[in-house]
Amino acid sequence: MEETPTHSPYKVLIVDDSAIVRGLVTRMLAEDAEIDVVGSVKNGEEALAVMEDGGIEVVVLDIEMPVMDGLTALPKLLEIDPTVRVIMASTLTKRNADISFQAMTLGAVDYIPKPSSSKDLNVGEGFRAELLDKVKAWAEQRRKMLEVEHAAAAAQKAEASPTPPPSEPAPEKPARSEDETADSDGEDGPAGGKANAFRAEMSVEHQQLQKQGRIQRKRFTAELRPRPMQRQQPVQMRPMPQQPQHPAPGAQPASSSADGGHASAEKVASPAQESRAATPSRDPGRLIRDAAIAAGGQAKTAPKVAARSATPSQATRTAPQPKRPVAPPPQKSAAVRQARSGSAPAPAKRMATRGGISLLPEKRIAVDAIAIGSSTGGPQALFEVLRGLNGVRQPIFITQHMPATFTTILAEHITRLTGLKCQEAQNNMPIVGGQVYLAPGDYHMTVEGRGGGRHLMLNQNPPENFCRPSVDPMLRSLVASYGGNILTVILTGMGQDGMLGGRDVVNAGGMVVAQDEQTSVVWGMPGAAAHAGICSAVLPVGGIAAYVKKFAGGR
Repeated sequence: MEETPTHSPYKVLIVDDSAIVRGLVTRMLAEDAEIDVVGSVKNGEEALAVMEDGGIEVVVLDIEMPVMDGLTALPKLLEIDPTVRVIMASTLTKRNADISFQAMTLGAVDYIPKPSSSKDLNVGEGFRAELLDKVKAWAEQRRKMLEVEHAAAAAQKAEASPTPPPSEPAPEKPARSEDETADSDGEDGPAGGKANAFRAEMSVEHQQLQKQGRIQRKRFTAELRPRPMQRQQPVQMRPMPQQPQHPAPGAQPASSSADGGHASAEKVASPAQESRAATPSRDPGRLIRDAAIAAGGQAKTAPKVAARSATPSQATRTAPQPKRPVAPPPQKSAAVRQARSGSAPAPAKRMATRGGISLLPEKRIAVDAIAIGSSTGGPQALFEVLRGLNGVRQPIFITQHMPATFTTILAEHITRLTGLKCQEAQNNMPIVGGQVYLAPGDYHMTVEGRGGGRHLMLNQNPPENFCRPSVDPMLRSLVASYGGNILTVILTGMGQDGMLGGRDVVNAGGMVVAQDEQTSVVWGMPGAAAHAGICSAVLPVGGIAAYVKKFAGGR
């Protein structure tokens, strides 16, 4: 506890009929300064009473309980607060795994397998680490989503405010339109103040989040049809402005974006997040992204700092600013030449096209295999991506961080919900085009052989990236078998699994596409790949299937 969290603790409710389990789980969470366990109850009915008081961000919900079980309580909890994140907790049985997946179709966001006995629970360091990671990740994801919603509402108010209602005096509008510079300064002052006050009021303990219908829950469920997502076209995004605008003192540059991958979203969200700018990132994936930027990319906030530090008295310093954009063109051509030669250019050599993320040029490859890696939030993302891959002729290999038994259920749900035949991998299983192969829990899945003799192999080699199954060994084996004819997709998840294997894919001549931050539950794995400079595209989850089909074909 050397560092005190600078943000308010995440509010968590524990629901389990076992007093021993409740006590142990409560203690595990309460030991972390970033978490506040606001309640610990023994059934769903008591959980509903606690939820009525408001303020709960995450519920850890048991399945089998007297009075009201978890599956019955789940929709009632979401009815009280559609934004609450519910994590199902169950022992590792096939029946409970199946119920957990049913719960995810009803609105639960994740699951966590409980050890089969209280003794195992007490000494289960792995369970504790997974519990803390998932509670924090989902609570933080909820806060980010709400910040975007609040900022969007504030922006709409700000946009509406310059237009005077019929009752307002007419002269005000001409006065504003005559002098745009003075007008924008005047508008930013009052409008910005109102917007900031609105956001501050809405963000304190999220007191307004309990209003039904005010904020819609952002989630993926297995039964949902593919829905329109953020439609930014990352590859077509223009580079960051070569010369920052110079607003009046105190005015905020409207076009600056800390993350080019979500330029339009952050134009709205950045004012609401400004007060949190000094707060260290609580997204586990951002640690990897920041490390990658420090190792090989420009600081994402450099243009913002330069713009804010400029004052009227420093007008003489504006001349050197055009020198900054002059350097990237040679870097871009060098990066393109290196990419075309088949090797991934070093991050320091690339042009930072979007807030520190550089994209490799797309290339036409003969795609013989599709590989997908995912972790936290992965099942929902997998369902959405795979629905759009019906008709592909290539085999699809998936490594999802998930324990045994749960992978069996996941394979069944993929088959039922996507129309693609999915199987858990087995030793020496021959590979057939158009089928999906899922790495079983606790085993690394690899591919051996070439041509028609390719087959799957499983092993229990040491975990990589703290995971087994792991994405990296799967990708290495695919490169050895298919060479560069691989299209790899990195979906939502903690850590950086898939980044090193993805680099091998790119070095061999293949391509990598990552899920964007806006639609990721945790932008760890895809963020690591994006900031390593190995991606040809960073896309919302709803656009990944179409991108894959563009290169892999399909009927």
